[in-house]
Amino acid sequence: MIVKDNEKLAKYTTYRVGGIARKFYIPENREELLNLLIKLEDYKILGGGSNLLINDSKIFDNIIKLDKFDQKITSYGEGKYYVGASVRLQKLINFINNQGYGGIEYLFSVPGLVGGALAMNAGRGKQFNNQISDYIISVDVFHNGEIITLSKEDCLFRYRGSIFKNNNYIILGGLFQFLPMLKEDSEQLKRERIVLCNKNQDKHGTNFGSVFSKYDRRILKLVSKLSLNKKEGVMFSKQTINWICNGGKGTYSDTIKLIKLVKKIHEIFGKEIELEVVIWD
Repeated sequence: MIVKDNEKLAKYTTYRVGGIARKFYIPENREELLNLLIKLEDYKILGGGSNLLINDSKIFDNIIKLDKFDQKITSYGEGKYYVGASVRLQKLINFINNQGYGGIEYLFSVPGLVGGALAMNAGRGKQFNNQISDYIISVDVFHNGEIITLSKEDCLFRYRGSIFKNNNYIILGGLFQFLPMLKEDSEQLKRERIVLCNKNQDKHGTNFGSVFSKYDRRILKLVSKLSLNKKEGVMFSKQTINWICNGGKGTYSDTIKLIKLVKKIHEIFGKEIELEVVIWD
């Protein structure tokens, strides 16, 4: 177990904004994690740090980082794998590709862990209808003091969401069934994904990835054109719709104001909107 005092949280998120953890725990195996979850009464869970906005003026008592406790991938043959929640998506994709399986190469650009990808039901985009839950059989979680196994149906997967989002389930790992895929095909899909991201994704600042799971595209385009903040602050990307970029001086408060503004505009025009980013207030 690695334990740090008064740790700055900004460096653990892709957005690079966050407060302080009075105690910062990094369990290095499942037993350490479970003992910690039973011992602590109040804590927050930090995975890969994407899709997360942390209050930069707050001190949090206990933060548990999940990137080390289970980094194992176990193959049961014929495309079936048990994957620990700490496994990085790139590691998983490369591992199954090398064994002649695939299906989630569109996630190769995502800087996240398998646990977080399951919680958010990470996918390619609504128009493609591709998501990581397409390949899940079951998920092991810690919930109400015990380890339980949930079937795919129990997980209530939906577009960019699941039973795990904003809930007190801790994902430990998942059982997957991937599809046969030629190595040259999987390599081509990964190359195409990187080329697409380099071409279309805004690189001028840090970001969460997608901000909303439901939104009106025209409204976000309008907000981005208004340039509501300086480039060194926070603003909706003109290049990548549904991204907020932080030029380096943006704060939690700036970002919350921008999110609330966009929500208000949607309400005025009677348009549906749903936040994808998880907020620690």
